[in-house]
Amino acid sequence: MSAEPPRRARPPSHGRRRGKQAWRATLASLVAVAIAQLAATPARADPGPRRARVRLELTLGPGAERCPDERFLRAEIARRMSFDPFDAEAPLAMAASIVQEQGELIASMYLRDRGGRLRWTDGYRTRGDCKTLVSMVALSIAVQLDDPGERPPPQAAPAPQEEPATPAEAPCSPERPCAGQPALPPSETPPARRPGKAAPARELRSVQAPPSSSAGQAAAERFRWSVGAGATMALGMTPGVAVGPTLAATGRWPAWSVALEARGLSSLSTNVDDVRVATSALTANAALCLHRRFLFACGVGELGVLRVVPEAPRIARMLLNLRAGIGLRAGVRWPLSEGLSGYGTAEAVQRTIDASLLRRGGIAEGERAIWSAPALGAAFGIGLELNL
Repeated sequence: MSAEPPRRARPPSHGRRRGKQAWRATLASLVAVAIAQLAATPARADPGPRRARVRLELTLGPGAERCPDERFLRAEIARRMSFDPFDAEAPLAMAASIVQEQGELIASMYLRDRGGRLRWTDGYRTRGDCKTLVSMVALSIAVQLDDPGERPPPQAAPAPQEEPATPAEAPCSPERPCAGQPALPPSETPPARRPGKAAPARELRSVQAPPSSSAGQAAAERFRWSVGAGATMALGMTPGVAVGPTLAATGRWPAWSVALEARGLSSLSTNVDDVRVATSALTANAALCLHRRFLFACGVGELGVLRVVPEAPRIARMLLNLRAGIGLRAGVRWPLSEGLSGYGTAEAVQRTIDASLLRRGGIAEGERAIWSAPALGAAFGIGLELNL
């Protein structure tokens, strides 16, 4: 019996090789997915930043009635914070107020807790647009509410008390420097911030763009020009009632002003003691005024000329045509817009030099006065004033 010849070994098939490679790729994918899930789990467990909830109240004081209302302020804050932070039951209360004082709009903000303790305050002032001022208030409130360092900490379970550190384990500080670290002098020691302490009140900041220098800014705050135009009704300046236009230029400081005025008046009366005359007056006035909110009081000096033209020159003539006087004025000014105001005035002037109208009689009668200006005259005016 002869032995069988040895058989040739078969090479491994290509299909078995592909199956092993696919199994290894699947196992590697599962391991990668598991690692990614484990890495993402702590991020999902983080509760995220705590969102503040506050109660809001906006008060528009005298002179600020035309400013945007509380609804506009709420919308601006919600837009900047990307959510509505207001809740009527919130423990924090944010109060904002806007008033006008001496031509400036002043905004103040106060944040208090449920017990009435002040947590934060800020303020702005401007001579410009009130809408811009309210927008700055909204930005300041949004930044404050979005800053977790300024909000009260959330209620949480008390942490377990830690054992006091041994002197060898005490952390480095400016009072206790580490080995090899130089100690800071007391003047350079950074102040420690105490948790829960209310933020200090900050000085009112101007919303206007800063001038090129501090001196220019101070000058802009102290002085400004304005021009005005109006109408005046005068009694005692001419025969009967006189009316006419008034133009004025004023240099204004926060508490007082100096004004120069020009008036052209024409009498409504054309008959004086049966003598027909046309009467007009041109005067220049200087006024030094003190201001208190919407009211003002002035000392007035007046100098002018009176022109009387009789229908028959041989019947009447003027004795003098120069007039002068001093007096007092009181008025009220109310804002119509950011740069435009309306005003009303009343004044009394004591005449020091004034004119008289004489009537020529016969040879026996001579001349007699048919009209003389009274010792005390009055004037009433209204108009508009534009701030430059």
